Amino acid sequence: MPVPPINPDSFDKVNYVIDAWTTGCDAPWYIYVETMKPALLTAFITLITFGWDDVLRGFFRPRGLYKRRTGKRKGKWSRRIPRFPELGNTLGKQLPGASEVRGARWNVLGKTLWRIDGAMEMIRFFWLIAAITEDFAFDWTSLLYESYWCRGTPPGKFSYQTVGFAVVGSAFVLPAAFTDKDYEMPQPSWNVWRGATGVNPATITAAVRFIREAPYDPPEVRTIEIATVDRLTTFAKTHATEVNADGTYTMVASGVVPANTLFRVWLTIDVPFARYGDGVVVGVEVLPT
Repeated sequence: MPVPPINPDSFDKVNYVIDAWTTGCDAPWYIYVETMKPALLTAFITLITFGWDDVLRGFFRPRGLYKRRTGKRKGKWSRRIPRFPELGNTLGKQLPGASEVRGARWNVLGKTLWRIDGAMEMIRFFWLIAAITEDFAFDWTSLLYESYWCRGTPPGKFSYQTVGFAVVGSAFVLPAAFTDKDYEMPQPSWNVWRGATGVNPATITAAVRFIREAPYDPPEVRTIEIATVDRLTTFAKTHATEVNADGTYTMVASGVVPANTLFRVWLTIDVPFARYGDGVVVGVEVLPT
């Protein structure tokens, strides 16, 4: 789904609008109408807004700056040129005394300056139309893609912790338990000793710390492994790391587990007993691109 730029300039706005319309969503027609209304209202208010400079121009602009066109030619072109009311100029013309001021005679230089001002006003007006159109398209598509119909589906994810330390027994290889839930929005999912992916693969990351169990020696061989429940397929495996300053060993493994797969986090040591804990297992769904 196209994401609006955080600090959009004109170029980013145009690119976003193009991306939004070329990767459209399946929203019904009335959602397009509903999301268009706020953007259209903002554009209309911007278009009719005027300043005191527009009022003063309408008050002082003299009559007869341009030669009148008569006959069929005048009617032909006047019908083709779109007109939008200049409210500031219209208001200035209606102010008391405007008729007398606008009827005053100006010399050639004065009229030339007024004609230049009129041309500049026309350029600024078309520039305003372009800016309003750009903002309208950006606001409309932004509101559209924030709607329920067009909002991207977030990936499924989970996070579970192991608080404190649990004993790794003399079996040397065993699955790790993660019991305390931080959050879970399946799929994928986790259930104490094992997890499962859904219709999409998932990136699974697990981390634990090993510590010696007195009076036994600390483990020399230690691994953490993400694999299927029968350990026939391994998705990630990490071997021994250096000992930490507090005498613990930190182990981290991460890998992609295919869709519709049961998996476990397996631990391996080479001594009769040790402890593991302060761990976490995290899963994030891999959405198709």
